[in-house]
Amino acid sequence: MPVALRLAAPADFATVADLAQRIWWAHYPAILPAAQITYMLERGYSQAALRDLVARPHGGIALAEDGEPVGFAAWHGVPEPATLKLDKLYVLPERHGEGIGRLLIGHVVEQARASGCRQVILNVNRQNTSAIRTYERCGFAIRAAGDFPIGNGFVMEDFIMARPLD
Repeated sequence: MPVALRLAAPADFATVADLAQRIWWAHYPAILPAAQITYMLERGYSQAALRDLVARPHGGIALAEDGEPVGFAAWHGVPEPATLKLDKLYVLPERHGEGIGRLLIGHVVEQARASGCRQVILNVNRQNTSAIRTYERCGFAIRAAGDFPIGNGFVMEDFIMARPLD
């Protein structure tokens, strides 16, 4: 069955949170301490957090499915002019390499164009080399590095990547 994308509704937020839990615990323990993973999942995937994300200007979440959910992407506008932020992009590890991430990025790029944006930006952990390579293959380039305190004593050590839109 081919992978299809659809916009997530509030009724899908529990599915998004479940996917995030499964994917993060499979991937991030090699990069982040367990306490930070737990904190970030609680902070970013509560019903309220997901509702706030889609309520932002140009905000949305897309689910990738092929009979069952296999990944998702989330995006929203930012104060930087003509810019959309790819805020979340996750695919089940057993589905990596199938083009699902590329499909989700393409969807976010379409949302950016439809919103009149000229670029898409994202933050990625500097140790997340597999994601960085994926983003580079999809036209993103590292624009800057930054350390971003997120509360509870945790700091996100990220690259900011950007993809200009033609």
